[in-house]
Amino acid sequence: MEEESDLNPLKPAGKHHTTNETFATAELIRNPSRKPQTRSSKCLVYILLALVLQSIALLIFGLVVLRIKTPTLQLSAAAVKDLHYDPTSLNVTVVAEVRLHNMNFGRFKFRGGNTTFLYENATVGVTAIYDGGVGSREKREMSVSVKVMASDRQLSDNSVDFSRDVDSGLIKLRSLAKLKGEVRVVKIINRHTTAVMDCTMALNLTGQAIQDLLCQ
Repeated sequence: MEEESDLNPLKPAGKHHTTNETFATAELIRNPSRKPQTRSSKCLVYILLALVLQSIALLIFGLVVLRIKTPTLQLSAAAVKDLHYDPTSLNVTVVAEVRLHNMNFGRFKFRGGNTTFLYENATVGVTAIYDGGVGSREKREMSVSVKVMASDRQLSDNSVDFSRDVDSGLIKLRSLAKLKGEVRVVKIINRHTTAVMDCTMALNLTGQAIQDLLCQ
């Protein structure tokens, strides 16, 4: 009996380890830094992704918000009053609506300028546009009244054409204007720019109206 006891000693008391636990322990012993490396890799991926998204956002902000566009200036409507004419002269008041459109993400503040009416290359009317401004991505309508006067003496180089146009009942006119100013975006970017207007139209003498209004 004593010999059998010696051959089968009692197992020491303590924790019993399964095969999986033993394998995991051995794996950690062989690769003690495996988990930290995995976490570091994930963090690096998240950081790179955040940087890429931030770069895209900054690019869009720069292309859309910070890009300065020249405001547009044009005649949106025109009417006629107090029309008097004969084969050698013309006297009429043109009441027009000048539209200024600011497409920028910042206010456009402009200095005063003039609206000039031309027949051929001769100036036949001038009126002022006063200082002002238009808000971010807004439109502003400004009313102007121009006294247009023409005569053979004034149009000595174009008198033949003028008489012919009077006989036809249509006087072709051109309207020009420039508004110099500054666009300010997010209080950090100031850009000088000039809004330019170049419109053509026909004054219908018999109908006492403006027609064929076209702006570039």
